Formats: sequence, structure tokens, C-alpha cells
Amino acid sequence: MSRLSALKGLTQTDLFTLYRNAAQWPLSGKALAGCAVACLVAVLGNALFLGDARERLQQEQAREVALLEQISAKGVQAAVLESARRGLEASRLAFSRLLRQFPVESEVPGLLDDIARLGSTHGLTVDSIQLLDEQPKGSYVELPLHLALTGSYHDLAAFIHGLSGLSQIVTVHDLKFTAIDLQLNLELQARTYRYNLQGDEGLRALASDSNQSAVRAAYDAASLRDPFQPPLHRLGRTPGRLADAPDPARVRGPLEGIALEQFQMVGTLSRGTEVFALLRAASAIHRLAVGDYLGPDNGRILVIEAGHIEVAELFPDGEGAWLERTRTLVLNVNS
Repeated sequence: MSRLSALKGLTQTDLFTLYRNAAQWPLSGKALAGCAVACLVAVLGNALFLGDARERLQQEQAREVALLEQISAKGVQAAVLESARRGLEASRLAFSRLLRQFPVESEVPGLLDDIARLGSTHGLTVDSIQLLDEQPKGSYVELPLHLALTGSYHDLAAFIHGLSGLSQIVTVHDLKFTAIDLQLNLELQARTYRYNLQGDEGLRALASDSNQSAVRAAYDAASLRDPFQPPLHRLGRTPGRLADAPDPARVRGPLEGIALEQFQMVGTLSRGTEVFALLRAASAIHRLAVGDYLGPDNGRILVIEAGHIEVAELFPDGEGAWLERTRTLVLNVNS
């Protein structure tokens, strides 16, 4: 009879008897029975107590992976958000500065005072400042002003340049010059602009928070010619006469570093029998006498008259000799 048939033939009494005599089982039987009991306990314990815990563990592990992915994504978003916040703040500051250049109604009187003060600073006579009707342009309102001023050409030009340095945006249109005696009369339309806030208190506060200082435009009159005056006469571009070479030991003066074209004769000054020429260069007035030097080509004043001066310059002829040529600076009647 096989072992399987023998096990099937065991009755309940035989099993009970076998259980009662377990103490007398051989060692191998005891070990086998112990392993069977341990496996049974492990299976039952796993099924009854660890199944739910293992399922929760798997769920928490999956949640941990999802949270780690979210943390990584949030970290990237945080970095982008910080950069976007800085960009937004920079844009807000730039916008507030631009918005500040659009005056509100209460700032128009101050703008008129600034324009009048600017004209006086440049020695102009402000004949009139007329505030014209506002012109709505959608998101902004245009405020035109009619200005009439009298002065020299370069003073008027410096005034126009100065308008660009005001704290509000001012544009210049329809310039009209009229020569009156030795002066020029300028009529123009200056336009400033007011942002149409339409009750937007947020934009109004943004405009008032900005404190922008305007950048002043520079006007260099010395390098520009008055178009209402005849051009500088040059008599020295024809072949000159032979002259002695300049003295290399002579100490050159500060006016010899300025091109002769940048000098303007603005008048004369007499002291007894001596006559001085008043020349303007580099935003300064210089008093010179006959024999004084100016210009980079050893220019020396020969003659001073009420309406012009004559300057002798020295040039190498390319063959070892030096030539003297004469140039004339005429009086700038608009100065």
C-alpha cells in the first residue's frame, strides 16, 4: 500500500492518537511538523494582519513617489516664479517711470513754470506761453502749448534741447523762425501729454510713486554753426606765402587745442587804445588780443576789427617749408 493510500485510510481516532504521541515522534517528524505549523502561522498572520498593512505601504510608497515628483515640479515653478517676480517688478518700475512723465492736471502749472524758467536760464525773452485746448487721443490726452520766444539762434536751440530734459514728456512741432534786427523770434507748438487714467486709482498711485529724474540733453553750440549767419570765410585754402617755421619751444596755450571752426566772434572790448576780440568756444567767452594764439595750426591773431578778426595759420607744404595762410572770423550778430 502506498503512503498516500495509508494517509487516506487514517481515521480521526488514528490522527488523535498520533497527536497525543507527538512527544515520541522522531526528530525529523518533529522538525517537519514545526515547519508546517510555522508556515501555517505565517500564512494566516499574513492573511489576517499584514495584508492591509502591506497594501497601505504600497499606497504610501506610490504617494511618496507622486509627492517627490510634485516637489520637483514645484521647485522648478518656484525658480521660474522668482524670476517672473523680479521681471514684473522691473517692468512695474519702468512703467511707473514712463507714466510719471505723463503729468496729471495739477502738474500743468508746474510745467509752465519750468518752461518759463528754462527760457530765462538761456537768456531768452519769453514773449508768450498760451495753453491751447486739450486733444483726447484715446488712452492719453494731448496738451498743446503755443510758445513765442526771442533770442539768439544757439540760445533758442539750447532751449529746445532743454525741453527734452524736463520731467514730463514734451515734443516740439511747427517751428517758425523770424529774424528781427539782430535777434530771432521763434514760434513753436510744444505738446505735453497726460495719461487718461479714467478713474483707475491703481495707475494713479503707480504714477505718483515714481520719482524719476530726467536726463538733461547736452547742447554743444561750439561745434555747430548758426545757419542764419554767413559761413566762416576761409581765405587760407589758397596757396599761402612762405613763412618761418613755428617755434617748437613755445608753450602752447589751452585755446590751441580747439579747432578754429569752433570759435565764434561775439563782440569786441576796448581798453584805451587796445582792442580785444571776444570769442566763444566750449561754452565759454575768451578775451584775446592781437598776437594771441588759437587753433591747432599755430593760429595767431593779426587784426581785430569791429566786425571780424583775421587769423594767420602755419601749414607745412610737404617739402620741408612752411606756408602762412590767413582766415577770417566774422562777428556772429545773433550772439
